[in-house]
Amino acid sequence: MEKNAVIFDFDGTLADSMPFLEKIGVQIMIKYFDVSREDATQRYRTTTGLPYEQQIKMNFPDNSKNEEAIEEFERLKIERIFEQELFSDSESTVRGLLKLGMGVFVSSSTFQTTIEEYFRRKGILDLFKEIIGYRPSFEKGADHFNHIQSTHQVQFKDMVFVGDSLKDHERSLGFCDFIGITRMFGEQDFRKVGHTGHMVANLSEIMDILKKKT
Repeated sequence: MEKNAVIFDFDGTLADSMPFLEKIGVQIMIKYFDVSREDATQRYRTTTGLPYEQQIKMNFPDNSKNEEAIEEFERLKIERIFEQELFSDSESTVRGLLKLGMGVFVSSSTFQTTIEEYFRRKGILDLFKEIIGYRPSFEKGADHFNHIQSTHQVQFKDMVFVGDSLKDHERSLGFCDFIGITRMFGEQDFRKVGHTGHMVANLSEIMDILKKKT
């Protein structure tokens, strides 16, 4: 694949944070909505990749406890997110792409300030051309891809989005190519939702797939 820009999801793609996020996300669903752990886990995983407020509102529409649940999740997340480690090949992969002359971006459903502080603490904030996080009416997917196109003059055909969730794949449709990482979801899961492109088990494998467009 010849590309000019690689856009990474954050949680579960660059940062090994999904086990932690799923744990608190499921606990909150059990606490506030009186569902079983099995049910809560299923609800969380089928909507993972979206902002937690959307996960809650999709799973428990118009529930009076929604806002309280969302606030608790965000508080618990910010208390512990900086303890979560990068995947072992995240930094080397990003540096490898930069050596190829690629623009490297982050597009996430986590708040931008949180991601920036995370990378600042890891000492790699300056590796990214831009970190694009979530705010209301500006989400991972169309909003972020359009922003990269207009701000950095990168055409959709010259972008690739790398993510670990089925929602990441869904958000790429109609915009850019997608590479799936088989962590929370396996190859069969991605194929079932229609992904016919590349998949990798480790981030470093994308170095064998991508090259700079000339």
